[in-house]
This record gives sequence, C-alpha cells and structure tokens, in this order.
Amino acid sequence: MRYQLFISAVLAILILSVVGKAQTLTLPQAIDEGLNHSPQIQKTRAVVLEFQWKKTESLGAGFLPKVSLSGSHYFQTQYEVTNINFGSGPLSFPGFYPSTQFSLNVMVPVFDGFANVADYNGASLIEEATEKELHRSEFQLRKDIELAFYQALAAAQLEAVAQENVKNMSDHLNEVKIQHRGGAATKYDALRVEVQLNEATADAIDAKDNVVLTRQKLTELLGIKEDNRPLMGNLPVPESSKIKGLQISGDSKSRDDIQALSLRAEAARKYHQGQDLWIVPRISVGGQYFLYNQQYINNTVSDTGNYQNAYNVGVFLTWNLFDGGVSIAKANEAAQQEYEAEKTAEAAKVSVPYDLEYWKRRYLSNTDHYLSKKLDVERSEESVRLAKEEERAGTRTSTETLDAELDLFRSRAGVVNSQVSAAEALIRLELAMGKEI
Repeated sequence: MRYQLFISAVLAILILSVVGKAQTLTLPQAIDEGLNHSPQIQKTRAVVLEFQWKKTESLGAGFLPKVSLSGSHYFQTQYEVTNINFGSGPLSFPGFYPSTQFSLNVMVPVFDGFANVADYNGASLIEEATEKELHRSEFQLRKDIELAFYQALAAAQLEAVAQENVKNMSDHLNEVKIQHRGGAATKYDALRVEVQLNEATADAIDAKDNVVLTRQKLTELLGIKEDNRPLMGNLPVPESSKIKGLQISGDSKSRDDIQALSLRAEAARKYHQGQDLWIVPRISVGGQYFLYNQQYINNTVSDTGNYQNAYNVGVFLTWNLFDGGVSIAKANEAAQQEYEAEKTAEAAKVSVPYDLEYWKRRYLSNTDHYLSKKLDVERSEESVRLAKEEERAGTRTSTETLDAELDLFRSRAGVVNSQVSAAEALIRLELAMGKEI
C-alpha cells in the first residue's frame, strides 16, 4: 500500500512538472512560435515564392516556345459571295470558310537584342534579393522577440521592486504615526513619508502598466491574440569582454538587407537595359497546322473522314519603330527606378558605421552602469542595515532609515534598467552587424 502511494505521488509530481513547463514561456519557445505564426514572416515567404515564379515567367516569355491549340465550329453561317462577270452574266462564287477548324500554333523566339537575357537576369537577382530579405526578416524578428522578452522580464522585476517599495513606505508611515503619537516624531516626518508613499504608489501603478504593455508587445510579435503564460528566464548579465575583443567594422557584407538592396539595384539596371532595347527588331520562327472540314460535304464535327489539313512555317520579324512614345517612357521609368534603387542601397550603407559605433558605446556604458549599480545595491543594503541598528540605538531617526531604503530601491531598479538597456544595445548592435555576437 505504501509502495503504491509512493508511485502515485511520484507520478503526480511528474505530471505537475510537465504541466508547469507547458504553461510557461521561455525565450527559445517564443522565438519558434514567432517564426511560425508571424504574419510578416509568412508574407515575406510568399514574396519569395512569388518572385521564384516571376523568374520562371521571364524564362518562358523570353526563351521557351509558345504552343497553343485553338478550335472553332459554326452552327449557322451565311458566307460572303464574290460575283465575277464573264460576259454572259455574273457568276457567284461563295467564299470558303470551314465550319469546323482546329489549329496548332508554335512560335519560338530567336532574337530580341538580348532583352530576354536582361529580363531573366533581373528576375534572378530579385529572387535572390527576396531570399536575403526573408533571412533578414527572420533575424530581425528573432532579435525583436528577444528584446521584447527581456523587456517583459525587466518590467516584471521592476514591478516587484516597486511593490516592495510601497510596502516599505506603508510600514514606515505606520511607524511614524505611532512615533508621532508618542512624541518621538513630528508632523513633518509623517507628511514627508506620506508624500513619498504617494510617489511610490504612482511608480508601482506605472510599473504595473508597463508589465501589461511589454507583454502585449511580446504577444504581438509572436503573432497570436492572447498569451497569459508566465515568462521563464533571466536577464543577461552584461560583459564588456564580448565587445572589447570584437573586430567591428563598417563592412555590410553580413547584412542581408543591405545585400538585398544592392541586388535590387543591380536588377533595376538589368531591367533598364532590357527596356532600352525596344528599338531592336524581334525575330522568331514558327508555324501553324490546320485541320478543317469541307463545309459543303459534311458539317458534322465527328465525321473525321472529310477533314483536310494545311500548314505554314516561316520566320517572323517585328520592328517597333514608333508606338506613341510608350517604349521610350518605359525606358526612362526604368532608368529612374535604377537610380532610386542605387541611392536606397547607398543610404543604407552610409548609416552602418554610425549604428555600429553608437550601439557599441551604449553597450559598454550600460555595462559600466550595471557594475556600479550592483556595488550601489551592496552599499545600500549595508546602509539600510546600519541605519536600522542605529535607529534602534536611538542615534538615527526613521527618516534617515527611510532615505537609506529609498536609495536601495533606486539601486535595485538601476540594476534592472542597466541590464535591459545593455541587452537592447547588444541586440541593436547584432542587428547593425547582421549576425550574432
């Protein structure tokens, strides 16, 4: 009996452990869910597939044969008649139009001034650009979720510190009121604590609101409507050694988004080349094969014995000499699109060195703040301990103890703020570099 109770207890603990883990949200889980549910990522993946088909379209339009099959059947006809006068009177010759006809058409492009090559190369470059944009979007989302996760964790910790501060202020106010009734404290001391309690309460309200807002931001990044799972994790500890030994340059080769912009600029140049070739003649070869019936013999579709055939094969040339200026306008539009794409890529490259230097310095400064705030916490804790002992000994007042506790509250909040600020700086630095550190 005891053995069965022991087994049941162990199973219950295991079940509760599994359920507890399922109801929490860790950073890796958040990143996986975000990549799977984010509408923006799904949209970017669709864009990649769209331009893969666009590449296939340019291949078919410029290189592959066009084959089509058509057919027609007339239920009722009245054909044209040609009258010819041979001297004795006009004779009428009815026109010949088959009532049933099938045709097979084949057209193979031969030469268009290599505009087809330019269009295909441009489509290939756009396809590669969209793939890099997808990689950048996924990387951006991972970093955004990571930052939102840390901000939500920090908000929860700051709320806990704020609530503890409110509790300390409330206890102090009760003590001061008792001391005031006993003559050991003045009305000024009580009013001062009340003011500080009101400020602490307002800070706690703001901290609670921040918890809700940061969690909603994280939920939005995950691509879901609602999520009440408690977060499981810790804020990263800033370490200046991560950056000091790192070679950071303004090279944008690891930035998929900037590479994508460069590819789009190159694709625009290819499309511009293709549009400039509008004046070049287009040459193609092709043929047609016809299968038709004799309308005066039999008008039924199924009587295949009365069908005859015809065909033609030839070379076709099309030369666009003037189309109202449409081709010239399209060529100039392509030229401006090329210029815009080049300047967009250039502007993105210019901002990289500044972003790298800015977030590097922000990380190092927040690392120093974190270390100093940790020392402040240790000093404030010791200051609070000494103040309480001296207050019991009668050498210090409750107001001085309260000041020491307020310093401790600020130091604890400073540690959390410096941690999350350092985490944000590191994430922004990774985004600027285009890779993990």
